[in-house]
Amino acid sequence: MPLKRWIQYLPDGFDLRILRQTEHGKLIAFSVALVYEGECIARYDTAHGFAHRDVLGRKTALIEKRTCENLSNEEAFQHAIIDLKTNFHANHAFYVAH
Repeated sequence: MPLKRWIQYLPDGFDLRILRQTEHGKLIAFSVALVYEGECIARYDTAHGFAHRDVLGRKTALIEKRTCENLSNEEAFQHAIIDLKTNFHANHAFYVAH
C-alpha cells in the first residue's frame, strides 16, 4: 500500500498537507488539510470510511461534516485540492469567525 505525503505551499503562510494512499493503483484513503501557522483550518479526508469535509471553527472545533456525495475517492481528492487552493482565504475567515 503505497503511502505518499507532501506539502504544497500557498501564498501568505498557508499550506496544504496532503496524504494519499493507494492499493493496486486505486486511491483508497486520503487527507488534504489546509494549514495556517501550524493550525489545521479546513480538511477533507476519508477517516470514517467515506470522503467528506470537516468544517472547522476556531472556537467550536468541528462544526459539521459535509459528505462528498456522488464522488469517487479520486474525484473527492482532486476536488479537495482545488477547493482548498482556491478558497484558502475564505476558509481562514470562516475558521476565525467560528
